[in-house]
Amino acid sequence: MLGAALALLCGCTGEPPAPPSPTSTTTTAPPTPVKGLSGIPATGIGVTALLPTTGPTLFDADRGATASPPGYPGGLGVVRVGKQAVLTAYPVGTADEAPYEMFAYTGPSTPPRSLGRAWSVAPGADQQSVWLIRQDAPDSCRLQHVSLTGAAVGELGHGQSASCRTQVRAETPHGLLITINSGSAESTDALIDPQTGRTVRQYPRILGATGDWLLLDGFTDLSLLNLRDGSTKPLTRPASGGGPPIVVPSRDGYVFAVDFVNPSYRGPVQTRDIWLLSLNTRTWEHAPGMPFITDHLKQGGGIDWSADGDLVLSDGVLAAWHPGEPQWRLGKATLPDGEWNGIAVLP
Repeated sequence: MLGAALALLCGCTGEPPAPPSPTSTTTTAPPTPVKGLSGIPATGIGVTALLPTTGPTLFDADRGATASPPGYPGGLGVVRVGKQAVLTAYPVGTADEAPYEMFAYTGPSTPPRSLGRAWSVAPGADQQSVWLIRQDAPDSCRLQHVSLTGAAVGELGHGQSASCRTQVRAETPHGLLITINSGSAESTDALIDPQTGRTVRQYPRILGATGDWLLLDGFTDLSLLNLRDGSTKPLTRPASGGGPPIVVPSRDGYVFAVDFVNPSYRGPVQTRDIWLLSLNTRTWEHAPGMPFITDHLKQGGGIDWSADGDLVLSDGVLAAWHPGEPQWRLGKATLPDGEWNGIAVLP
C-alpha cells in the first residue's frame, strides 16, 4: 500500500476509473451573452480584496486602492486561506520555469512572511495552514504541510517525496485534492491521505472539493460524490456555453460557485457564466446577468466568497451578490489594469 501511495504522489498511476455514467443530458441551448456585467451601483458594499498586482494591492470596492503592502515582488496569484492569504510570485532574477516564491500576507503595512519556494500551494482544512509542493533539489520535490499561525512559519514535519508536477489544490476532512501530472494530457485528479499518500478517491477530473463532497466532471454531465457514504448523485450540466469551470466553495462549505469561462467565444470574445450549486439539495441557481461578455477573463478576473456569504466577482469593478438577490451590487472604484488574476476577499 505504501508503494502505491508513493507512486501516486510521484505521478505514476495506472488507468484511472471511468467517471460515473450520466443519466441525463441537457438539450437547452445556452442563452446569448450580454455585453458586460450588469447590476446596480451601490454605496458601501463592504468588500475589500487583496489583488496580486505588482506589488499587491489592498482594494476597497468603493474607495479603490487603500494600501500596497511593502516587501513583495511582482504579483502572480493569490490564495485565500480562511481569513488570511498567500501570494505567489516569480522569484526576482530567475526564469519563469523556476519554483514560485510564496508569501503569507501579514497586513497592509507589514512585510510579508516568506514560505520559501514551491510549485503550488493549497489551503489546509483547518484554514490556518497550507500544503506546498516544495522543491529541494533540481529533480527532487516533496509535499509539505506549513502552519501560518504563530510568530514564525512552522513546518509541520519534513513531508514526503512527491513529483514536482503534482499540483496541490485543496484539503478536506477526507483528504487532500491533488492533480497528478499537472499540465499534461495524462493528468488525473485524486483525493489522498496527505500523511501516507494513500489514495482515497481517483477520477479523471475532480472539479471541486469541500467538506464531504467532490464535484466530478463526466463526459457530458456532472455528478456529486458524498465522501461519507460513497454515494454518487448525477447532476444535469447547466445550459452554459462555457468551457471547463472554475469552482469555488462557499466558506460554510454548502455551496459551489461554478464559473463556466470561455476564453474564445466566437473568436476572441471572452465570456463568463456563473451558477451556484447547492450541495444539500443538488439544485442550480443562475446568477443574475449571466452569461456576459468580458474583457477581464485573462487579466483582472477572479471570484471569491465573503465572510457574509456574498459571492464576489472582479471584472472591471468588484461586484457582490448574495444568493437570492435579483442583481449584482457594483462597487464604485475601477480595478487596476495589469497582468494580474484572482482575488482574495479579506477578512
